[in-house]
Amino acid sequence: MKRFIQMTMMLMVFSYFSGQAQSRKISISANKLPLTRILEQIEKECTYSIVYSNEVIPDTVLVTVNVKRISVAELLDKILPEKQLFYKMMSERMLVIGSNRTVRLPVEEAENKITLSGRINDQKKNVLAFASVGLLQGLSYVGGSISNDNGVFQLSYPFKTQVKYTIKISSIGYQPLSVDFVYPDTVALKNLLLKEEQHTLNTVSITAARPLIERKTDRYIVNVEGSALADGNTGLEVLQKSPGIWVNSEGAIKIKGNQSVMVMINDVVQRMSEEDLAQYLRTLRSEDIKKIEIISNPPSEFEAAGAGGIVHIVLKKARMDGFAGQIGAAYKYGNRPFYAGGVSADYKVKNLYAQGNVSLVKDKSNYIGGRADIVYPDQSTYAGRTDRYNDNSRDQYRFGLAYDLSKNQLIGLQVMGAGSEMLQTFKTSILLNKPAELISGNALSDWVRRPKNTGATLNYLLRLDSTGSTFKVIGDYVQSSKTELNDFTSQYTDPSRNSRYRNNTPNLTNIYSLQADYTKVLNSKLELKTGLKYVSAKRDNTILSEDFIADEWVKNTGTSNQFIYDEHLLMAYVTLEKNIHKTSIKLGLRAEETDMKGNSITSGQTFSRKYLGWFPTAFLVQKLNEKTGSAIYLNYSRRLRRPQFNYLNPYRLQLNDYEVMTGNPDLLPEYTHKIELGYNFWNGFSADVYYSRTENTIAQFVNPIADNVIEYQPRNFNNSSDYGITLDAPVKLFKWWTTNNSVVLFHLATEISNFKVDQYSVYAKSMHTITLKHLFDFDMFANYSSPYVTSNSKMGYIFYLDLGFTKKLLDNQLRMRLSLTDIFDTFKEQEYTNYKDTRISSYQKRPTRTIGLSLSYSFSSGKKFKNKKIEQSNEEEKNRIGN
Repeated sequence: MKRFIQMTMMLMVFSYFSGQAQSRKISISANKLPLTRILEQIEKECTYSIVYSNEVIPDTVLVTVNVKRISVAELLDKILPEKQLFYKMMSERMLVIGSNRTVRLPVEEAENKITLSGRINDQKKNVLAFASVGLLQGLSYVGGSISNDNGVFQLSYPFKTQVKYTIKISSIGYQPLSVDFVYPDTVALKNLLLKEEQHTLNTVSITAARPLIERKTDRYIVNVEGSALADGNTGLEVLQKSPGIWVNSEGAIKIKGNQSVMVMINDVVQRMSEEDLAQYLRTLRSEDIKKIEIISNPPSEFEAAGAGGIVHIVLKKARMDGFAGQIGAAYKYGNRPFYAGGVSADYKVKNLYAQGNVSLVKDKSNYIGGRADIVYPDQSTYAGRTDRYNDNSRDQYRFGLAYDLSKNQLIGLQVMGAGSEMLQTFKTSILLNKPAELISGNALSDWVRRPKNTGATLNYLLRLDSTGSTFKVIGDYVQSSKTELNDFTSQYTDPSRNSRYRNNTPNLTNIYSLQADYTKVLNSKLELKTGLKYVSAKRDNTILSEDFIADEWVKNTGTSNQFIYDEHLLMAYVTLEKNIHKTSIKLGLRAEETDMKGNSITSGQTFSRKYLGWFPTAFLVQKLNEKTGSAIYLNYSRRLRRPQFNYLNPYRLQLNDYEVMTGNPDLLPEYTHKIELGYNFWNGFSADVYYSRTENTIAQFVNPIADNVIEYQPRNFNNSSDYGITLDAPVKLFKWWTTNNSVVLFHLATEISNFKVDQYSVYAKSMHTITLKHLFDFDMFANYSSPYVTSNSKMGYIFYLDLGFTKKLLDNQLRMRLSLTDIFDTFKEQEYTNYKDTRISSYQKRPTRTIGLSLSYSFSSGKKFKNKKIEQSNEEEKNRIGN
């Protein structure tokens, strides 16, 4: 494993000195074609917005070029100077092209700029985002801008009274528009209409490779769509292979260190336990995922939950006029089969937008072996060997509608549902070696779980003015339920130890939320956001424990329990963001009041908690070179983690003869202070250091109790500290070989009473993609996690290597993928605990070495149209960067 780490580190060091490879690579072959057409295709293929005037670049400017896989910057440096043109990067996604004869402003005029604004729509009154806007005075280009998500643009210039100006507007798929106005009469700018283009370009051949990783000042973006991650994986598997995300064997998701994160899907906060969330993510198809945003230190617009940050999964949305969709299927085989299939579709007619997807999974994979060994203080030992068999089914659906009430108003509705049926059987052989006594036996456990999630969301959006100010209201309802039955039987050489019992543990959770957000654009460099949110959650847990006595089931009143939990959250936030030249400052404050009550119907035990938390955030970003994306950033936040519903239930659940789980109604929320300092070298390359300290850390405590039983209970540890360094580097070894690499080196320490546990750890990932032209794409993924601390236990190392081959047919509409996972069969799970002179070790081996085949086919009909976002349950304010 040390060799793997050394190789990964050497690869990342090499990437640092390998030159400034731009993240967007293109190949282009054009012979005496208009430069304007080439620029339009670069906009379309490489996600740039290019601002220019038809006077600066008329259609008579022709270009001949033949290059393969060079950056956009290299291409423009090659073709613009000979035409007496230059370009300037205005942001990471926007550049302006001007003439060397462009009028330069005197200093005194530059200090007296006036800001004008307007709105751009198409003929159907749909707003046009990211349209290029150029400002001319006579024949000279004097300024430029780009429309935002609401079609609004702003122009800053020292306008003079009674002087004539011209604006030039262009957007892919629309005819250019030219509008004259005499300042200060700017009525013509308020609502501008573009007509759809009636012809398409077939004379330029351009291909673009969007990077897997895009690094922004406040987040990572993993572009799943079109990558090797996009075919034949579940949502959880995509996270496992995404750079910057670390998922353990139980589905717990981390960004840095070992702190919990908040997961969002299309801006929806997923209020589930880690186990339930992992099962839900397994119902998602990789074909339906567009990208994943990784926000390690979120601003105040986001809820304060999730000390480790936010992982935001963005699903694909409607992009085509008419009808478009995708259908796919996957098959994997280890020692038992795995089947998956799904379909997604989008449709638009007039002002109505519809989208939806459905997926089904059948998973019969099983553990090929597992064991648990315990050495007690009196030197007696327990040894258990287990085989586990699975027969799991999962399904998921999501449907949404959006309707334009007017050009300034949108209403949307979405419904979703997901369900699973997990049938699992455990066969265990037991050997208990006590002083002067040797006991052996066998146990059989049948475990049946059926979790379901359904929800509906209604949202309303009102655009208040032409500068981008908005008001938004979202109402949401989510219901989560699970039935769970564990039937356990054990037989020993000592008949007095024989037992048979079953635990029936259904639960039902209802969550209602209502939020309102207001955004006010005060000027081009100052923005205010504020909002309110209310969440009500009610959970009903039942534990029915029964013993099999005299050929009938008898309720165990001592361990049976019904527990009802009510939680009410009231939240408010305000943020203010100011841009000063290349410096961005963002300050925020969030307040969250929690009022919760617990009631054990069975025992009459009740408890209540009411507390108000203040969560400040501060962000400072200093851009160094906008062309390469280099920047330095410093941020701070205070966040919290509330106890899970099931943690607070005062229950006692016997898993088997030697393991028991108990609840803890005395749990308190944990609070985390976190600070980060980072440096983005250029697009994708970055390094940062971080430190966090958590009080009242919530963790699952492993505790030996009487009768050789091990108890698992969530407790508040005194504190925990976590600090480390992260390195991320996309490397282009050759024009046909690219890699993405991530390493996290961290130290985590926890303390409870007088017991301390700490560990230096490393996570490392490396993904390689090789494109063999006219043949197939080959990818290799390697993952390594060294031993790390969790609660009062330590987890063993994990290493695995996956291979994949992808063939694209029918102009990339049909994708065939052959995958080989864990080819060396090295993925194994180990846990060690040494507490109260009791040593516990467990080992589990899943059938991770598999071979799989997946097919996906994309189809479409109609013209490109402006996508309408259907916002969803518990939605947080969308951050501008990267969306």
